[in-house]
Amino acid sequence: MRAIGAVPVAVLVALFVGFTAAFTISPDPTGTLPLAVGAGITAVLTPLAYVGIRSAGTSDLK
Repeated sequence: MRAIGAVPVAVLVALFVGFTAAFTISPDPTGTLPLAVGAGITAVLTPLAYVGIRSAGTSDLK
């Protein structure tokens, strides 16, 4: 996958996983804590997802 296409996919995956985990960890739907936790988890997971997508797209076959 090209780098330009991997960025939005990585962000979407990180958003879904981050906010799902945040609302599971701190289930306060009216507060700002789940939003802050979700944004933090998303910020951590986005580069990890990007690297994972990029490495999955490369082939080490020789």
